[in-house]
Amino acid sequence: MLIDSNILIYAINADSEKHERATRFLKDNLGNLQIAHQNILETLRVVTHKTFTSTLNLKEALEAIFLLVQSFQIIVPNNKTHYVCFELIKKHNLTGNRIFDAYLTATALTNNIHEIATDNERDFLKIKEIKVINPFKGGKKES
Repeated sequence: MLIDSNILIYAINADSEKHERATRFLKDNLGNLQIAHQNILETLRVVTHKTFTSTLNLKEALEAIFLLVQSFQIIVPNNKTHYVCFELIKKHNLTGNRIFDAYLTATALTNNIHEIATDNERDFLKIKEIKVINPFKGGKKES
């Protein structure tokens, strides 16, 4: 199962009301979770951005992310990922920020991953090729 960036951000941000639940979800699912390179960069962007509630300096952010991601398999796009991404974009008429959701989905699919854990279910609402699991709702939703 792929971990979306928001789960990583909650796990890093001890001030978040979702911190404990995110951390527990990650620990409870060790060995079954993957992280895409895209998620690592998205997480770094958010936790170092001045609008983030508990902004980290670059050194703190890199250390926190490194400690977190070393527990999970990191997946990367392959030579089919962009083709799958374009097909998802065309099929579901995705534009704007949804293009990055299509790319993340394509990265997962081309690594034989068919589920994503996220708190942003609506980001994947149109993309039926991946199952969405929201660990903060405690259930599974097929999207």
